[in-house]
Amino acid sequence: MSDSYILEIKNKRKDFINSFEKNIENIDNELIRASNDNQLNSIRIHKYLTETGVLGKVKTARFLDDIGLNEKSKLLTIYQMILIFIFLPHIQQDLKGNQR
Repeated sequence: MSDSYILEIKNKRKDFINSFEKNIENIDNELIRASNDNQLNSIRIHKYLTETGVLGKVKTARFLDDIGLNEKSKLLTIYQMILIFIFLPHIQQDLKGNQR
């Protein structure tokens, strides 16, 4: 990889992180977009939420812990969790139907 390509990726990640406050109204869409982007989905959730200073680091860490994540969890992880919560009721219903 060339230095210019690496710099381009770093800038893209930095721009995404710094856009948190500006994009807070569409945070769900931003997380989905980032989780599908290989250059963004490895950003740590904690860094994304706290880097701009909008959210406190300690409270964010506690919140992540409360929902089963930690400071090292990546954006891709939260997207996977969203999918699980969306599809889990359907999977559970299918399992109940197959037990009869």
